[in-house]
Amino acid sequence: MNRPIVHQKGSGAVCSGMNILVLGGTQFSGRAFVEQATQANHQITLLHRSPQNPGLPSSVRRLVGDRDPEKGAGLGEIQKLIDAGERFDAVVDMCGYVPRVMQASCEMLKDACDLYVFTSTISVYDKDSGDETPDEDSKKIDLEDKSVEEVNGETYGGLKVLCEQVVRSWYPENHCIVRPTVIAGPNDPTDRVTWWTRMMGELDAMIIPSPPSGLAGFIDSRDLAAFFLRCVEHQISGIYNAVGPEVGLGLHDFITRSHAAMGSKTRLIELDESKMESLELKPWVDIPTYAPEEGQFMYRISSQRAIDKGLTLRPLEETMLAVRQWDVERGLPELKAGISVDRMKELVGSL
Repeated sequence: MNRPIVHQKGSGAVCSGMNILVLGGTQFSGRAFVEQATQANHQITLLHRSPQNPGLPSSVRRLVGDRDPEKGAGLGEIQKLIDAGERFDAVVDMCGYVPRVMQASCEMLKDACDLYVFTSTISVYDKDSGDETPDEDSKKIDLEDKSVEEVNGETYGGLKVLCEQVVRSWYPENHCIVRPTVIAGPNDPTDRVTWWTRMMGELDAMIIPSPPSGLAGFIDSRDLAAFFLRCVEHQISGIYNAVGPEVGLGLHDFITRSHAAMGSKTRLIELDESKMESLELKPWVDIPTYAPEEGQFMYRISSQRAIDKGLTLRPLEETMLAVRQWDVERGLPELKAGISVDRMKELVGSL
């Protein structure tokens, strides 16, 4: 096994030739991390469930299996490597949602890795805390039933809080927990931000909320992956929000700037909240990233602590253009988020 040429924890020195284990890195930000890490000449071992994952770099060592001990033997494949004497410079966990499952992987790897990087979420924060600008130390959700394992809109944030606690208990000095906001970019499986580029790229006219319409925001998956890689290479520990590129960006500004960057000819029809409600256009569900009032807090969270550690954020216009190009290249399939192009046409025609 290749060991790092340089290994100075928290220093400015960059580690090269690192041995990195990735749990669930075949989609979106995980895929972006794997691509960037292999380009930087690190050795990647990837545990994932699907035996078919096109597009992975050929140098990636793939282990196929479920990390949940009750569902498969995925962790057993990693244990074989550990028993053979392998050690990882970092574990990058992209798919931890249930504390019981986290407990199994953290315990198994406790003596076999130098840094445990965990992908959490800004949904861990208690939106009812009254904190207008939450930071990493703000109040978290306290899940009433800590035995629940069903991941849904009601339990997601609380379960991530519990998963964070598992990571910190096993790796008190060498954990790196990153809490992203909405993630955007090529290969987005959610289509939340892709919805906007599709509407602006395919329609003659579309309905948007009139100002004041709240805030908007996202982080580019490639910027998030680059921050993960920086934390691994520099052995950076701690807890970091990953939000950007502009805290407090208005939804209307996001729309108009995206519209201009794309050179879109789509006419933007502004409707107030009451008119949107009369058309049964629901925030977030029908108009992705358009958060109801109680969800606005997530767009006021700062990434300053991560920026101080080297997080860099590209302009939103660059992300939107990349998303549009990717969406066109994949053939404009049916979107998984928001109302359809045809439904938007019907609503515009009804005005």
